[in-house]
Amino acid sequence: MPNFENGILGLIPQRELLDVGFQVNRPNDPIDGLFGDVRTDNLQAFWQSIASEYQIPMMAQFHAFDTEANTTFRIPVDNHNIEKCLAKVKLNQSERMRALLRAGVREDALYDYVLEDAARLANQVVTRSKAAKNELMATGKVTIHENNLNLTVDYGVPDSQLNYELDVSPDADLVGQLQTIVDDAADRGVTLTGFQTSRKVLTKMRQNKSVQTAINGSLGAGVLVRSADFQSFLAAEFGLTRIVTNDLTYGAEGKPGGDGRPVITAKRYYPQDKLTFFAANPAGRLGVTAWGDPPEVDLPNFYLANASGEIPYVYVTQNMEWDPAVLWTKASGLFIPVLYNPSSLWIATIKESEGEMVARAADAKTQAADAKTK
Repeated sequence: MPNFENGILGLIPQRELLDVGFQVNRPNDPIDGLFGDVRTDNLQAFWQSIASEYQIPMMAQFHAFDTEANTTFRIPVDNHNIEKCLAKVKLNQSERMRALLRAGVREDALYDYVLEDAARLANQVVTRSKAAKNELMATGKVTIHENNLNLTVDYGVPDSQLNYELDVSPDADLVGQLQTIVDDAADRGVTLTGFQTSRKVLTKMRQNKSVQTAINGSLGAGVLVRSADFQSFLAAEFGLTRIVTNDLTYGAEGKPGGDGRPVITAKRYYPQDKLTFFAANPAGRLGVTAWGDPPEVDLPNFYLANASGEIPYVYVTQNMEWDPAVLWTKASGLFIPVLYNPSSLWIATIKESEGEMVARAADAKTQAADAKTK
């Protein structure tokens, strides 16, 4: 039976906690197909390397013999906020142990519960990285407006690529709008390969009459286009061979409710009213999330790697307070999504229909009335 460290209930050896935090990829999460994850010991150097490698290549010029070569330049990147992208969360482990003991859990089973808590905390840090990746896809930036931080990581995506408006209503010329965006990207030397959006928007696109007519002829107007036919059309006409839909949600915050149970505010990773065209590299990626060392790694006698010598993405640590006597379990991760090429994102906001605007106004009025009542 595993023994708790120093006889403290809930405290387990740090070397075992280092086995947690290695799995940050989620097979069912579409964003991981566009942004991978990589471990690095120097976030800024990694960012600089990516920025230099994936920009549009610059051309060297011919020179006469015995003349001085022209001086080139390095691609500027936004470094000043990278080291501040620290996500962390902690749990009162002593409180958890007492609750489990009162519930009749055997003491020899508590060890596994602590490890499960550690895995859950690490998963919350990973969830923050997924939210950051999707924010980059939806806005071209990553903002950190939480816990008294007010930072924005700018990836240099031009404003002209962020301000498209797409009308997907049934009577709109959706085919023409798609052609305009594809042509605008081509004029800048970018070949778009796909887009990410919500399933709601994708369905509206299949209900558009210009799309229906282009695929099935005039007699097909008003008939929903099959998903496979729509994707074949996008690939053949526009070169958009990869269509990604993301309707996943996460718990953004939790507060105690009237009955003492937490009330969780759910949010979408990717907005329902956005459509992001992208130009992926040959491996199908737009970027990567770089994971560095959180401050805990600088602690004395801290184990940098697990028994296999591997280094985790998320570190889980424990600490005992003297007064009050509380054992805390904490998960920490230092990470930043890195975009390979600012020219690879072309973002459109979906234009609201009149019916949607009326419904949204009614919902806002109802919420205001409820808030006033409370």
